[in-house]
Amino acid sequence: MYRRTVVAGSTAVLLAGCSELTSFTDDGYADSRVQDEQTAEFNAEAGEELTVTVENVAVAEPENETSVESTAISFRLDHAENGPIETRSISESETFDVTTESGGTHLVIVTSGAADVTVEPSE
Repeated sequence: MYRRTVVAGSTAVLLAGCSELTSFTDDGYADSRVQDEQTAEFNAEAGEELTVTVENVAVAEPENETSVESTAISFRLDHAENGPIETRSISESETFDVTTESGGTHLVIVTSGAADVTVEPSE
């Protein structure tokens, strides 16, 4: 009985969107808001050409008082096993193309704020 309660509770949390892993779109690509300490996952084939759109939603305030004001979020696209593919600092909105070298699971990582990220096949 206790095991059913734990499983049901875990499922409810995932369905409510409280997981640190953001949801996929119906076609398996990323389309979500990603913020500090969260990732979005998607699958892509080797050699697939993708269009990535990143819209800076919020830049995190520094935890300590400094005279330097950050105006950008950090965006990173990784292959789950092979590491970084693309790294950028993004101040506003940016769209760029990426070709995946390896197939499999890919991760979208945003630090220093939040961003709406869309990853889809290039046309």
